[in-house]
Formats: sequence, structure tokens, C-alpha cells
Amino acid sequence: MRNFCFMILLISFVMAGCSDNNATTEPEPLEKEVNKEEDTNEEVKLVENSQGSFKRFSWKEDIGTYEIGPLTIDISDASLVSGTYTDELITSSIGREDVEYISVGTVISTSNENITFTWDHLSLTTSTGEEVSPNDSMSDQLTQDVLSEKDLFRFFKFYLDESKVKNIQYVILHIKAPKNDEGESLGEDLDVKITF
Repeated sequence: MRNFCFMILLISFVMAGCSDNNATTEPEPLEKEVNKEEDTNEEVKLVENSQGSFKRFSWKEDIGTYEIGPLTIDISDASLVSGTYTDELITSSIGREDVEYISVGTVISTSNENITFTWDHLSLTTSTGEEVSPNDSMSDQLTQDVLSEKDLFRFFKFYLDESKVKNIQYVILHIKAPKNDEGESLGEDLDVKITF
């Protein structure tokens, strides 16, 4: 605390000694830029690409790292998205154009490659009470071959049928423990609450 007060005092003296009347307004734009960066998670962001047009209503990052038996899952980010697909390949695959979904980004690693951990081990419950599983067409693969890679980045999309993302305050990501070759659980199931 003493060092912090000393630094503030030192900076004040240096700025007072080096500045003139024209230079006193320079620090203000820096503060405004920082505030804009802080607000980006709260603002609706519009994304348009070859797949369609989407609005990201909320986004959280660095949610946490969790261990379940030999599996380590780092939940790097989660976002609430609403939009319209224009890509015919995607719309025929998922059966709709207009979507409301939750995207969850993870980094997965394991100390044991002989495990079973698939989409069936993941589900999500919203604050509105809707339960959904990852969409198998639009989520990254989870297979034994894939799990053998180190620090594997995987995205999962949970499409909603009953809820609007703008009404969601939080979600609970349910992660079932991986299983061994005999079908036995390797650890305890985990519930992770993500608040938007």
C-alpha cells in the first residue's frame, strides 16, 4: 500500500512538472478507451459472415479449469447468440434458419487416453429451465482419437427450442465423468454455473 501511494505521488509530480496547459487533456482519451473495452461484454455485438447474421448478447471468458478423474476441462468462454443461418448446408443439417444458442469453448486434455468421453457426457440447463445437449452437427467431435491430442480446443453449440437468449441470466453446464473400458465412471459428475 505504501509503495502504491508513493507511485501515485511520484506520477502526480512528474505529470505536473512535465505538462503544460495544452497537454493536460491527453490522459482522458485513454480512460475512455479502457471503459469501452470493459463494456464490450455487455453490449450486443453483430457478426455477419458466410454462415449468416448473428447477435452476441453476452460473452464470458476464463470461466474456470476443472478436473474429473483423468480429464481436465478448461472452460475458456461462453456466449449467448441469436441469429439466422443463410448457408443451405447448415440449415439442412440442423433443420432451421433462425436460431438461439449457447456456445461454450473448452480446452480438453487427459492423462489417460483409454477413456470414453462424448457429447453424451455434456448437457446444459438454462435459467429458464430448458435442458439441451450439444448439437452434433455444429459442435466439435469428441472421440478417443481426438482425446489423445494434448490441450484440445473444442466448441459446443447448444441450440434452444423454448428460450430466448436475451432472457437467460445463467446456465449450468453438466459434465458427466468419463468412463473406462468397463463402463465405470472415472470421477464424479460436475455442474458448472456460468452467470451472464
